[in-house]
Amino acid sequence: MAISQQLIKLVSQGDLTALAELDARGIFCADSETATDFAQRIQLLNEKNQALAEALSADGSADIEDVTIQQQDMIPAKLFQEPQEITQALYRFKVDWVSGFFVDPAYSLLFGGCAYYFYPDFFALFIIRKSFREKARWLFYQRSELLAHELCHVARVSFAAQIYEEIFAYQTATTAFRRFFGGIFRSPRDSFLFLGVSGLLLINQIGKAFLFPNLPSWPFWCLLVFTFAWLLARHCRVMQTLRRARKTITCLFPEADSLPVLFRCNDNEIRDLASLHNPQEAQTWLENRKNSSLRWRITCFRFQK
Repeated sequence: MAISQQLIKLVSQGDLTALAELDARGIFCADSETATDFAQRIQLLNEKNQALAEALSADGSADIEDVTIQQQDMIPAKLFQEPQEITQALYRFKVDWVSGFFVDPAYSLLFGGCAYYFYPDFFALFIIRKSFREKARWLFYQRSELLAHELCHVARVSFAAQIYEEIFAYQTATTAFRRFFGGIFRSPRDSFLFLGVSGLLLINQIGKAFLFPNLPSWPFWCLLVFTFAWLLARHCRVMQTLRRARKTITCLFPEADSLPVLFRCNDNEIRDLASLHNPQEAQTWLENRKNSSLRWRITCFRFQK
């Protein structure tokens, strides 16, 4: 759904009601954006979405990065309703401006879905495997949870953040286990590291079984345990920082809105909030952010009672 020209005009004038409407649609200001910058970016986003729609209408398909999307494979709007309700309940936003498609990319054996997004306009779209066209669940993936997860990434893309992205996105999970441990792999690099170490252990066991019976296994087990312990310790430390930051936010905003406000913080702001020791420090910090950040003025307008 396109953002209206009237809304963009109001955004360029710094109208907080218009800016809050975009916030509620999962379009957040970047750290250094002014109202004018923000409006120009939204206009560019409109143009990119329109160009995609025209390409699909004219040719029936379009190439995005390494995949080809087909107009006939567009995800119907009704399938986004439940994911939107999930993100609204958790973080108070509903993304309604992103297209999605059923696509099985190359090497998609365990692929569930992903989001593509691009700078500087933050144009985005979804792809999920074709199995979800008729099924709400495939293997350990649930369609609504998967879409809600990716909607969280799309909403926060303007922050260019890394540390807390998976933790926030995994709060859409249906089990407490995934909500806590889902963010342990912060990036593909973490996943490849763990898979690589696991692969070394597997090779060791195969070699021991068929070629070298006396080959020691303990170095590889130790490497695997050390890698997992490091990832887990890092994850627990990050979760503790989030808890402290959220506790600080409850001094400034209603407790029911503390998680939505935390979701609108970048990595540095979460670190700063976690380091504050009393409500006076927190209030001073917030006033400084309101004076220097349009995003925080919008956040306070929406959530501060």
